[in-house]
Order: sequence, then structure tokens, then C-alpha cells
Amino acid sequence: MTSKDPAVPNPAGQDHETVQIQRIAQRDPAAVSRSGARPGHWRPDIEGLRALAVGVVIAAHIGFPYTAGGFIGVDVFFVISGFLITSLLLREIDKTGTVSIAGFYARRAVRLLPAAATVLLATLLAAWIWLPRTRLGETAVDAATAALNVINIRLAQEGTDYLNAETVPSPLQHFWSLAVEEQFYLAWPLILLAIAVLGAKLSKPGKFTTARHRHRGPGRTIAIAVFLVIAAGVSFWMSANWTQSDPVWSYFGIHTRAWELAVGALIAVGAGLLRSVPRWAAALGSWTGLAAITASVFVLDERTVFPGTAALLPVAGTALVIAAGCVPHRFGAQTLLGIRPAQFVGKISYGLYLWHWPFIMIGPTVMGLEDVRLRHYLVLMAGALLVTVATFYLVENPIRTRKPLVQVPSRALAMGGGLIATALAASLFMYAQPLPNQSSDEAVEITGNETTVWELLGESSDTDIVPANLTPSLDDAVADVPALYEDGCQVDRNDPEVNEDCWYGDPDGDKTIVIYGDSHAGQWFPAFNQSATASGWRLLTMTKANCTVADIQEHDPILEREYTECEDWKEDVLDYLAEIKPDVVVATAYDRKDVIADDPDQAWTDGWVETVDRLQEVAGEVYYLADNPEIGLNVPGCLAENPQNASVCIGHVDDSNVDPERREATMAAVAEAGANVVDPTPWVCDLERRTCPVIVGNLLVYRDSNHLAPRFVSLLTPRIAAMIPLAAEAAAPGSR
Repeated sequence: MTSKDPAVPNPAGQDHETVQIQRIAQRDPAAVSRSGARPGHWRPDIEGLRALAVGVVIAAHIGFPYTAGGFIGVDVFFVISGFLITSLLLREIDKTGTVSIAGFYARRAVRLLPAAATVLLATLLAAWIWLPRTRLGETAVDAATAALNVINIRLAQEGTDYLNAETVPSPLQHFWSLAVEEQFYLAWPLILLAIAVLGAKLSKPGKFTTARHRHRGPGRTIAIAVFLVIAAGVSFWMSANWTQSDPVWSYFGIHTRAWELAVGALIAVGAGLLRSVPRWAAALGSWTGLAAITASVFVLDERTVFPGTAALLPVAGTALVIAAGCVPHRFGAQTLLGIRPAQFVGKISYGLYLWHWPFIMIGPTVMGLEDVRLRHYLVLMAGALLVTVATFYLVENPIRTRKPLVQVPSRALAMGGGLIATALAASLFMYAQPLPNQSSDEAVEITGNETTVWELLGESSDTDIVPANLTPSLDDAVADVPALYEDGCQVDRNDPEVNEDCWYGDPDGDKTIVIYGDSHAGQWFPAFNQSATASGWRLLTMTKANCTVADIQEHDPILEREYTECEDWKEDVLDYLAEIKPDVVVATAYDRKDVIADDPDQAWTDGWVETVDRLQEVAGEVYYLADNPEIGLNVPGCLAENPQNASVCIGHVDDSNVDPERREATMAAVAEAGANVVDPTPWVCDLERRTCPVIVGNLLVYRDSNHLAPRFVSLLTPRIAAMIPLAAEAAAPGSR
């Protein structure tokens, strides 16, 4: 998000025409349109729109009531930026017949990079001091990609990776919108330059034609407009058609956001034609546009498929306000947007946007808060406002008004390169720092033979020291996943297809066991694979990201809609199981699901019973493996923060289930339906002390808040083999 157009802002460094436009605008904004000039650098209605945009973004981020749709503030900024920067480029073409690419990027460097680099470096320092050491590497990568304007691509990749579904948002995540704009403007000046050069060659000066008039030829304007219409149409088509199926890439990608910038650019191209609009219509249009933006904040929310067609409302509203401002009129929305508080917030909105998110993500830790309330966020935002004002007057303004930088593009570009290099160097330094040694002491190594997990489980709740031989290490915990992930046997969210090639165990076995479920089924793979191999059974894994096998309708938080791919996948899995007729099916899934139903708890229980009934039609034995206890906090992160007091990270049995009553009801219902019920809680928790240790011997139990670590699971094989014996003859399919 770029809150201000990056053109040279100081009158001393501007051309005479620009200075006159700004002076006239300050006295009579409507006179800018009457003057016949291109839109100027400053318009009070746009400044007010900036204030509105950053305000609703912050309101949504801090959970202010009824502002869940405040994320549309970014879309408002996209349209504003498209309009202002295109206006500047067109004015340059009008005057010179060309575009100075070096000058364009020099202006952007002077305007954007000082504040951005300040926030990046300050956030890296704050992360170093206050965030868990396990997050420093990711934060460093985020800072580097933010400095290079590709963080939106990184976030899209991370967001589609199921292993990162529970990752705490990055304190630099908000830089994605700046990356989208910079990617758009990497090509846009070059396209305008090409059109200008081509137009100049095709237009020969006549007897009564000056070079300046030739620059303003209607053919060039039409060519620019046609290009923008095509680009906007293609981008909007992709947004409307791809957001539903690929929401993460659609949200962060330039391909589905470019149309919003192009809409603003089209207004700049047609600014001259807009002057013929009646004043009363312009005033009405500005209020209508402001109402559309405001309505977006209240009618859209986190469940809205966005951007898609839903982005039309805030984009159209912003376009109406900006277009109306090109017409001389009174009593329009500018009377509200032009008030002094809005003008001040609009002036500093770029810095406020940059600072607010790190304050939200790191501020509660600095304040020692665990249960963060709205009042705490309001205090943090007051702090962000103070820091923003300081940054504006101490960093932004002094640099962007410095004549040696403003008047010599090479110096501005050198400064920008230096700031980017500094941010990259700081990121590299942080990334290269290893986690400090938690302890020089080594814990008892659990081999599964002489020393077993259950022998040490009872005394593990008193473990205070993170051992030096912890397996996996805190650095490696997040990436420590079962082998089926690398084999592509954990089906992604967007993929409804069944992978029929996920066979393990004994390839020559004549009996088959199936693990069926989501990642909480896949986490048990190491134990089932060992057991199947030892027993001479084939093992088939049927797992899909966040897809519960209960026969329910589910809302997915990443897709932000009904998880239809899960429903389709489950039907195809059951059809495939009917073909192979497995001897045993073990079904399990994470209990924390968003059930779409009037009575979610009853729908959950009924859904599991329906699934068990269908599985019993195709399999000899059906086991319902209840969900494992979850800790409720990121275990590696907690241990990294408390290396000498690891016991504060342990879980408690009474708090380890999503809904204990529903869990008990489901286990009873599926048992009555004929399934064998297995509760894994005694395998990972001390039922006498009612605690769930996170370190047992030298083993890390959880790789996040709810997934068990593969090495720990592999050493539970004897427990699983005792509860689900594969050596015994299974009943024939359909024998019940």
C-alpha cells in the first residue's frame, strides 16, 4: 500500500506548473479541474480517502467492532495510487513527450524507501529482542523479501503450505501491498514510454503543429486507455474466476490486483473528459462513492471470498470519489474528507500503515500481555501514531525535500540502493544467527528398547531444561514431518483428486490397512508404517489437508469458504476403498473444525457416525482413533523462550480437547455404530497428574501446538500395535 504518490513533493524541486496547481488547489480545489491541467499532486479528497483507508485497515486489524471488512482499505489505496502516479506520468509525457524511467524510480525511492527501511530495521531489532528465537529466521526472510518487493509471493507460497497453517503472522506481512504496487509499476512506466515514443514517430509535425501539441495527441490517449481496459479486464476476470479456487494466491498476487490500479489509471487518462460532468452529478457521485466504501467495511468480513467480484464495491466507490474530484463542484464528499484531522492522518498514512502492524504483532509481548483486549490495542495504536509522526518529520520529510536527492536522480537511486542493501544485510545477519544452546546437559535418549516413552512419561512434566540433544531440535521442529509429505501423499487443499499411489508397509503383503483423515491422521504414519511392515501388511495413506472425514460441511479458514474440495475428495476416497476392500481402516482427524450447520456439535457427531457406517460397508474392521490432546501454544516457540523453565510449556489434560463433551459424545456414538474406539490420550499424557509433557527424555513431543513429532510417534508403535493388532486375522469386508 502506497499512501502517497511518490512524486517530488517539495515546491522547490517542482516545475512551475505543478507549484501553481498546488497553490490554486489549496485556495480552491475545484479550480484545478477548471484550469485544464492534469490532476495535481495534492487533492484534499484523496488525502481524506487515505485517512479513511488506513483507519479501516487498522480498525479491522485490532478487532474494532463491526469493521471486519476494513481490509478493503488496501484496495482503496490501490485505486488512489493508480490514479496519482498515472497522472504524474501523463503530465510528464504532455510536457516532454517521454518518460524518465530513472526519474520515476528516483522519486519513488525518495518517497517510499526511507520510511520503509526504518520500519524494516526497527522491526528486525524488535523481533531480535522480544520474539521467540524460533521465529527470527522467518522474520529475517520476510524482511529481505519485503526489501526486494516480493514478499507477496513469499506469503502466497507460505499461505498455501499446510505446514504453515498455524504460523503466527509475520510482523512484516503488511508489506505485501507495497510489493504488489511496485510490481505493477515495474512495467507501467515502460509501457507508457513505449506508447509515447510510438505516438511521436507516427505523428509528424505539421505547419501549425508544435512539438508540445503533438505530445497531447488523442491517438496516444486512446492507445493508453485501450491498454488499460484490456489489462483491467483480464486481471478482473482472473480475480473473479480464480479467487474461489485459489484464494491465497488471488489475495496476494499482482495478477488479481492489477485491475484495481488500472481503474485508478483509467480515471487519470479520462480526467479531461470528466470535466463535462454536471457539478450536481459529481457531488452526488462523490457521496455515493464514499457510501460504497463505508458499506464495504460493514458488509464484507473474513468469510467473504476476496478479492473476486466482492472487490468491485470498494474499488467502484473509490473510483467514484476520485472521478468526482476531477469536476469542479461544491457540497460533495470533500466537505467531510477535507476536514483537518482527516488531512493530517492522510498526510502520514503511509508511515502509519507501515508502523501499525509491527506494533500489533510485537507490542503485546513488549507489554507482557497474554490476553490482549481492544483497549490494549488502542494504546498500542496511540504509540504507533506517535512513532509515525516522529518518522514523518525526522525521516520522511527531511529526505524527500533534500535538493541534492530530488534534483539528481542518480543520487536518489544510490540512496535507495543503499537502504535496500542495509535491510538485506540486517536480514542476512539475523538469519545466520543460530539458536543459543539451551543447555549443555543431555537427556536420556529414548531408544524404544531399553528406554521407552511410557517409562519416562510420568516424570517428564517436571522437566525444566531443554536438553542439548533434543530431537528434533527447536530449529528443525516445524519442518520435521512424516515422509508422506515429501511423497505428495498429504493432498493439498485445492486438490480434490485422490492419490492412489500412497502405498507403504510391506509391498508383498496380502492384507491392507488404511489411514484415513487429515494431518492428524498423517502424523501417525511413522508408527503405522512400522507396524504394517513388521506384520507383513500393506499400508495405504488417504490424508488431505484440514479435511475431516466426518460427513459434514466444513468451512476452511485458509480458503475462506466452504471446503468443497474436501467433500469431493471424501466421496472419491470411499469409492476407491470400495474397490480395494481394505481389511482395516483407521479414521481420525483434528477436532478443531468449523462445521457449517445450525447445531455444529450434533452435526459433528452424526457426521462421524455416517462415515463409520459407510466405512463398515467396505472394510473388515473400522477403528476410530480419537484426536490427540493439543497444547494450545506453539511448543518450539515456548521452549525457545523458556529454555531453563520448560515446564511452563506443558499442557493439561482438562484443557487439551477442543470440546470435551462433544468428544465423549462422538466416541460413544461411533462405538455404538460398531467402530473400535481408541483414545490416544494415555500415550502422550500423564493421567495421574493430568499433564501432557512436551519433552520426554530427549524427544520433542509436539512440533507445533497440536501435531505430534514423527520421532515421538514412531516410538509409540508398540502402544498402537497393542490397540490395533495387525497380526490378528481381520474380518472380511461387510461381515458385520
